Amino acid sequence: QLLQDTYVSININNFLVSCNKPTLFSDNEEGAKKSLRWLIRLNGSDLDIDNVTLEDVATGEGPKEESLKENLREMWKYKAFLVQFLIQLWVWMVVGFLYYGFSFSWSSFGKNMYYSYLYAGIAELIAYTSVTLPLDYWGRKPSNVFFLLGASGACLVAMVPYHFTASFSVEQLCCLVASMLLAASFGSLYLYSMELSPTTHRGKILGWCCVACKMASSLAPQASLLFDWNRTGALAIFAVLSGSAGLAVFGLPDTTGRPTPNTAKEVQLRREGKIKTHNEDQTQQDFS
Repeated sequence: QLLQDTYVSININNFLVSCNKPTLFSDNEEGAKKSLRWLIRLNGSDLDIDNVTLEDVATGEGPKEESLKENLREMWKYKAFLVQFLIQLWVWMVVGFLYYGFSFSWSSFGKNMYYSYLYAGIAELIAYTSVTLPLDYWGRKPSNVFFLLGASGACLVAMVPYHFTASFSVEQLCCLVASMLLAASFGSLYLYSMELSPTTHRGKILGWCCVACKMASSLAPQASLLFDWNRTGALAIFAVLSGSAGLAVFGLPDTTGRPTPNTAKEVQLRREGKIKTHNEDQTQQDFS
């Protein structure tokens, strides 16, 4: 019985967090208890919810979530934080467009569309399973610079008109490499952006970056039309975009082994060198 009641208590907590937010936020305690009675009956428990007092933990002492207006005001006040955010937006947009641009264009490479998508799937699988290695040993910033500049270089080499076989060319191989590097960058950006963003802004910044990525990726189906229009021109555009994003990452700090900032002001002070985030010698030793 104790295990069953514990299980019910765990489900109640999960239920409060996920399904019952509108009811609790509107201070409708009776509506919340009505939903919980249904959950208790579903689990076959005899827990008396009427004798349970529901408390709003958000009214307790502690830092409250800042409003959007306050977030924007702080972003404008601390220029280093604003520049860092704009760089992240640009990188997310470029990676989103190029990643999905390749995904929609594999039918234009090679003579067999199915083999092209099979090769692309294998390349992405390799990228996602191995991306943690460079992130841990090289660092977040060096890894993303390598991914994006490497993808840019691969797009440039793809312009070489050479065929290994009748169905496989330098263009297809280099585009696979570029796609793999972009997939690795895409997977690492979630971690990198979260570590760059202060606690007070982290959720909103990651949300804005994802929105920017989705807006750019909505243009990705047009990338296949670029390859039909002029393959060399499309690869040049991809190379320039990827290279610009790689160079933009140089303007971001490396977060490897460093504590995440708590406020926008802390981001500014770190940028100005007024706050030391870690011991350089110790970090270099840990990641060597």
